[in-house]
Amino acid sequence: MSEQINQIFARLKKHEGGIIGESEAQHSAVALPIVLENQKPSLLFQTRSYHLKNQPGDICFPGGKMEEQDLNSAETAVRELCEETGIKRLDATHIASLDKWMMPYGIVIHPHVFSLTDTSFAPNDEVEELFTVPIDALLNQKPEVYTISSKAELPEDFPYEKIPGGKDYPFRQTRLPEIFYEYKGKHIWGLTARILQHFLRVGALAT
Repeated sequence: MSEQINQIFARLKKHEGGIIGESEAQHSAVALPIVLENQKPSLLFQTRSYHLKNQPGDICFPGGKMEEQDLNSAETAVRELCEETGIKRLDATHIASLDKWMMPYGIVIHPHVFSLTDTSFAPNDEVEELFTVPIDALLNQKPEVYTISSKAELPEDFPYEKIPGGKDYPFRQTRLPEIFYEYKGKHIWGLTARILQHFLRVGALAT
C-alpha cells in the first residue's frame, strides 16, 4: 500500500464525525427556562420587542449568538437568559442540553434547559413581555402543523450546461413542517415551536 494511502487512512481514523458545514456556521444558543408555579412546572417565554428590526413581536425563548468569551453554548444560553430577563446567574441551574438544530441558512442553534429559583424578572429593552405556560397545558394539546414548500432560486449565470438535463434538471423542493402551539391567545410557532416540541418529546414524553 502506498505511503499516500497510509497517510489518508491515518487522518481519517483520527477524524471525529460531525455535521458538514457546522464549523463554518454561525452558532447561537437558547435557554428553555423552567419555573415552578403552584408546585407545577411551567416554561418561561418572551415576546420580542416591537421596536426590534428582526422578528418584532415574535414569541421565543431567551437566546442569541455565541460570543468569544463564552466557553460553550450553555454559557451563551445562560448569559442571554440573564441579560434578557434580569435574573442572576446563580438563580439559573443548567439541567440538560437538547439536540442542536442545523438551520438551512447556515445557523446552528444549541438549546439548553435551565431551572430557575427566582422569578424577580427585570427584562431588558429587547423584551416586550415575559410570560409562563404550564407544561401540562402544552402536553394536553395537539399542535397545528402546516407544510411550507420552497424551491431553489438560481442566478442568471448558473452553469446549467454542467449538470444533467440543464435547465430541465429536477431540483428538489424543500418541504418543512410549520408548527403552532397556542396558550391563552398567544401563538408559539417557527423555530421556537420546533424546539418546544423536541423538549416535550424528550423530557415530558409527548407524542
